[in-house]
Amino acid sequence: MAATPMPGDDGDARSLLLGLDRQERYLAKRAHKTLRLGSRRVPAERVLKTIRELRLLTLRAHGTPAFARELAERFEVVIVSDNALVTAYHSPLIKISAHKTAEYNVPILGRPPDLVEKRGKVYRRIGGQLMTPPTRAQIMDGALNASALAVAWTDDPVTYYYTQIQGGAVAVYPDGRRKTLLYAGNNGHGYVSIEPEILRRVPVEQRPGGYLGLRDYLRRHPPEAEQYFRLNPRYIFFKLSNKPPMGMAGLPLTVKRSIATDKRHYSAGLIGLLTYGEPVKLTDGSIKLKQVQRLICDCDTGAAIKGPDRVDIYFGEGSVRDLFAAGVKNHGTLSYLLIKN
Repeated sequence: MAATPMPGDDGDARSLLLGLDRQERYLAKRAHKTLRLGSRRVPAERVLKTIRELRLLTLRAHGTPAFARELAERFEVVIVSDNALVTAYHSPLIKISAHKTAEYNVPILGRPPDLVEKRGKVYRRIGGQLMTPPTRAQIMDGALNASALAVAWTDDPVTYYYTQIQGGAVAVYPDGRRKTLLYAGNNGHGYVSIEPEILRRVPVEQRPGGYLGLRDYLRRHPPEAEQYFRLNPRYIFFKLSNKPPMGMAGLPLTVKRSIATDKRHYSAGLIGLLTYGEPVKLTDGSIKLKQVQRLICDCDTGAAIKGPDRVDIYFGEGSVRDLFAAGVKNHGTLSYLLIKN
């Protein structure tokens, strides 16, 4: 067991206050419940008190030595993983059209009305019977009525695929209007990464390097990209909204404050402390990892976020190249804060 870290915060007070307000609104409706914190169950009321006390401390002392000192004195730091795999996600920008055209011909599907969930499993109700929903490959082959279900159309199948991996996107119409693609459901099949198969099939000298290289490779090889996409049976459905990007709990995501974890281990609403290597751009344009400590808000999850040692931090809206989200993949320490009794 690692020593308890001295708590602090390398982020700005404004984003922290915004994240705390969002967590409080979520928990205020669930104050009678208990939250999962690893092997523990903690009253939501205690987490609400943690949030409120942390807000007052942030307003009074953020950015001063007193902030870290009072965090250590007044809050319990519960280390849940001192070797957490930390990655990052973002809300991609995806071009869309309200109607199908010769250019915009890839349907972005809404949730089928016959999709139902029972005991954590997803089915299609057809003729009074519960049937297994189609896989991604079957959907690509027309198993669902795309014309009826499409909430929009895009010209970029690669960005659409990664929008499904990220769980949402900022959608931009040709005239510049913007909407948000929000998660509306899935087809119940498990997520399968296509990267290992690409690396297996592609000759060593042609293999794409890293997340950005993988996306560039798929764009340069459209027929192969379609075949690789079919290997992942999981399919995500979306709805268009004027709301900002949201996590699974219906909470707006806060840049570099919101995290996704496995909800079998950590409940939405918790306030955490994450120490990890964050990518920063130097004056010469190069990127390096800087060790930072951030107070974070647990409010999301993901199909690839499995186990107590996984955490995904939200980097915001836009290009992955600009946000450096692909540059985060290292190990850090994940803890949660509770006000001392």
